Amino acid sequence: MIKAVLTGLFFTSLTIQALPASDLLSSQIKTFNQIVKNTGIPATGSFCVENIGDTSKTARAYSAENKKSIELTVLSSDEAMEIFQALKDDEENSFDSPLDACFARAHRMAQVMDERDIISGKAFVEGELFVDTKFGELGWSYHAASLVMVKHKGVLTPTIMDPTLFDRPVSYEEWKKLLIQKPKSKLKSEYFTKRFNYDIREKNADTVQYDEEQLEDMKIKIKENARMGYMIELMEKKK
Repeated sequence: MIKAVLTGLFFTSLTIQALPASDLLSSQIKTFNQIVKNTGIPATGSFCVENIGDTSKTARAYSAENKKSIELTVLSSDEAMEIFQALKDDEENSFDSPLDACFARAHRMAQVMDERDIISGKAFVEGELFVDTKFGELGWSYHAASLVMVKHKGVLTPTIMDPTLFDRPVSYEEWKKLLIQKPKSKLKSEYFTKRFNYDIREKNADTVQYDEEQLEDMKIKIKENARMGYMIELMEKKK
């Protein structure tokens, strides 16, 4: 088990644990007692990682903010890059228009990964967030993206899939850092949910399947966002 203290982490704890081969959904998070490594960086939270065997396919991530434990597929670095590219190339999404609809894009990504038998989750960060994009600086009250687990050299890392902001899979901490790196940014809360949870209104929901109305809304929001981005780019070209 590895315990690492993360700078600025709002969670009181974020625990990741491998699941046994059977009864995955009912397995519980265990308390880790032995600390192998401590980075010594002062912070408000930490996460623990337990090494798992190569035959393990899933792990659990726990976020203290909403007290939810979610199951995630464990991918290798190469597998994560492969699925990232597939998500980025998805013509039914709108990564080129980061103006709005992050929750809809994350919902669509979850479906794409479902088709590949990858169990994903979602990461949410709320607050006053500012990022630089091709449209200039954008301000968001929250941002969401898909979450998986990546195992590299025996270490499990919560990893974000967000082609809107990055050209590769990135650790959760790198993703969050970009969202709050500007001095005027303010972090309000951060948490994980299952892939079925649509937006921040379902922060505490124990959703077990996709809602058909939300899937329709997802399609509408993605199309509206793509159209809005296209219109802005068109106006810029005419200047």
